[in-house]
Amino acid sequence: MQGGRRRGQQRTSEEQPRASLTEGLKARLSPGSIATTLVDAALTLSLAGVVVLVGGLVVWLTVPELRTPGLVLIAVALVLLAIPIVTHLRTVRDALTARSGRYAANTIVMVAAFLLILALLGFISFSNSSRIDLTATRQFTLAPQTEKILDEMNQRVNARVYTTPDDARQVRIKRQAEDYLYEFSRRSRDFNYEFIDPDLTPAKARQDGISEYPTIVFEAEESELNPYLLTPFFFGEEFVLSEQDLVSAILISTGEQQKVVYFTTGHNERNSADSEEDSGGYGFARSGLLGDNYAVRTLNLKQVGAIPADSAVLIVAGPTGSFLVDERDKIEAYLRDGGRAMFLLDDAVNPQLNKILNNWGVNLPPGTIVDVGSSVTTDPRSPIIRRSDYNQESPITKPLDDTFFTHATGILDVIERAPQNLPPNPDELNITLTPLASSSLFSCVTTDPDSSSCALEGDLPGPHFIAMVIEALAPIGEAPVRPELGEEIKRTSIIVFGDSDFASNQFYFALSNSDLFLNSVGWLAEKYDLISIRSKPIAFRQLVIDQREFDFIRYSSWFLLPAGIVLLAGISWWRRR
Repeated sequence: MQGGRRRGQQRTSEEQPRASLTEGLKARLSPGSIATTLVDAALTLSLAGVVVLVGGLVVWLTVPELRTPGLVLIAVALVLLAIPIVTHLRTVRDALTARSGRYAANTIVMVAAFLLILALLGFISFSNSSRIDLTATRQFTLAPQTEKILDEMNQRVNARVYTTPDDARQVRIKRQAEDYLYEFSRRSRDFNYEFIDPDLTPAKARQDGISEYPTIVFEAEESELNPYLLTPFFFGEEFVLSEQDLVSAILISTGEQQKVVYFTTGHNERNSADSEEDSGGYGFARSGLLGDNYAVRTLNLKQVGAIPADSAVLIVAGPTGSFLVDERDKIEAYLRDGGRAMFLLDDAVNPQLNKILNNWGVNLPPGTIVDVGSSVTTDPRSPIIRRSDYNQESPITKPLDDTFFTHATGILDVIERAPQNLPPNPDELNITLTPLASSSLFSCVTTDPDSSSCALEGDLPGPHFIAMVIEALAPIGEAPVRPELGEEIKRTSIIVFGDSDFASNQFYFALSNSDLFLNSVGWLAEKYDLISIRSKPIAFRQLVIDQREFDFIRYSSWFLLPAGIVLLAGISWWRRR
């Protein structure tokens, strides 16, 4: 009995601390205890509420992506501020009903009303903003053609501008693009734009197919056409972006208009309607152009008075027949007027076309390139152009891998290799030649159809250019035509290939041949705008003053304004003393 009593007493002594803990916890969690804690923490809760409220407002106003968390922070802040008001309701009421409280409440109401009026004025002005262009040449006003196109746009167009902030030239082109795109969005509610840093969102850049920067992607939501990629023209050391470039991109992306590529016919050129596999036609090349949103048409120079004005690119692909005098005159007139043409010429060089190209700085000698250093196995007459042999600075060849040509002829730089053909006045030379691809050092041009080496007398040693870009203001020996006021100088763009087989159906999908052809057409087409908008010259205003006027401006700014401020301060002090 005594042992049982001791065990019972021992259990009772062990349960006493547990009961005390439970009772203490219940006491702390009782409504009265919680209310006392909240009353004691009123100051802390008030300060915390103010801090959280300020943080929530900053997040909600400055970070659109975090507006929901910002609203949550604001709600938490209001709860924290409401708790001290509820727990100290009598104190708050007495403070508000007192004389100082009424003045403070009146001040708060007036300040809140003033801020609300400012917010309403800001909202009204933002919703109904208007801009006035006070420049002499209306530099920041859209052209009437642009306004008409934006007003008639019946589908939504989104523009995405990809630029890298590390390049100062791209920062300038971003600012220029923003000026135009902002005006577009103000004019049309169906136009939207955004700026994207490809380093922060590489997945989006890959999705849009961006390979170089800066690039602007135009995408119409209701169009089945692929997004149109606009790369600003790089001229000299700067990127150039014009209003008509952007408007043309809108027209293409919405399907309203397309850039037209013309293939010449009538001289046994490659047939762009031939889609037979392993044939010499250009049906696959035509399909590639259609996939890039070009309209492809054929053109017989004998049936037209001039090359159509809507020609974005004129392609002369592997002709074997002769061009009549009037046909050559039409091509020459087109080029002189800032035309864009691609010549793909084989070993049997057309002498009439070669003469036209001589005027623009290049010559295609008779013969075929034999490349024993880099060519297809067992066929030295089919040179393979490695990636390292391409021009790595050109947007045409920079993204390419290897390509190959067959029975190609070389392209000679008339300006470099034949200085006797240069004009006597160096200022009349307005041509820039940029090689795209060249054969290896162990190559030559030979006229012997059976030779597979470069050991014969008369062979022209390599390396030889197989593709050449020509950018010119005028032919050799001629001065550029001065444009009218507000118009730009017309620039001729030509790409010459010493082979037409590489883009035929037989070899179109071999290596990077298709990319080389489409990139070349795309580069030429970028120089063509669907609409013509006169560029607005920037008026330079120069202030001309003599020394006396300059001294007045200088000394008045140094002494007159500070003296006036000191005088006003002295008057104020005298009245208050």
